[in-house]
Amino acid sequence: MMLWALSFILVGLGLSFLFSDLLKLPGIQAEAFRLQKVIHVFHEFEETLEAGLVPTSETWTELKNLVNPWGSLAHQSLQDLRSKGGSLLPTLRRLRALAETHARGLKDARAKSSQALAQAMVCGGLVPIFGSFLYLLLPGVGSRPWVWILACGGAMILGVFAALWLMKMAEDARWGGLKPEKRSWVLASQCAGEKFLALVRTGVPGDLAWTQSLECLDARLSAEWGHSVWEHSKDSSHSNSSSSSTESVILHAGNSIRKAIQVSLMEGRPCTERVESALLALREDIAAQILRELALLATRALQPLFCCVAPALLGLLGFGLYLGWLEALRN
Repeated sequence: MMLWALSFILVGLGLSFLFSDLLKLPGIQAEAFRLQKVIHVFHEFEETLEAGLVPTSETWTELKNLVNPWGSLAHQSLQDLRSKGGSLLPTLRRLRALAETHARGLKDARAKSSQALAQAMVCGGLVPIFGSFLYLLLPGVGSRPWVWILACGGAMILGVFAALWLMKMAEDARWGGLKPEKRSWVLASQCAGEKFLALVRTGVPGDLAWTQSLECLDARLSAEWGHSVWEHSKDSSHSNSSSSSTESVILHAGNSIRKAIQVSLMEGRPCTERVESALLALREDIAAQILRELALLATRALQPLFCCVAPALLGLLGFGLYLGWLEALRN
């Protein structure tokens, strides 16, 4: 009975540990709530302009206080457009559409990865439950309770490791296979494109607008995209083979935008339509990569099950039979 109680205590601790991790998944649950507020503020600001009203200072403050990069991006872009007499609605609508697309992507990714998270929950509680049943059913196991507790503890470690492995795989799939330090690229790359369009609409030349728009990016992605329009382009097809496909998509999008700006400057034509097409292609390609990673997640989830959970269960069964055989020999 002591082992039975200890096993259920371990199950409760494992489930609470997994639940706490699920509630604290980076960039998923908290990001979804933040995006809902961003969309609401953008929509309210847009309705104010469409009604022919002038936004109040409180409205501008609320817009500025949004979570980065939305607050700084929207406030600075709209202020520049207003100071130069440009239209605010096109930029505002594009920013709201970007936020809505990002929110839908997070929601779909979370739903499609729920199976892997459910498997992680099972991995955390299957080993102690199985060990408790073997303790009650197999003869000879009850005569060596502490030995059996140590065996269940070792198997439990494998089960928890499998659960953490599954959760990491699910989290990586939600971001298209990007490493944690590069996951900000998904949103930052698109925000940089939106800032570029806002600057061009205020009359800033394309090459100067490109340099100013790179402020939305971190140092590494900014260097990959190139600080100047006229820098030599880095072909994403020759990038490191260890980089994920999503990373290659983002790098290729930067090259496409730069080439569009170069062509427009040489031809003397506007580049907004070409940049908008490149940003739309970037969104679709990132979504396709995330869907691909999520589709492969069901197959990849078998690795921790076969490498950790199955050996733990079979090891407990074999060790229980061995203890029963020793008990039969002693009698």
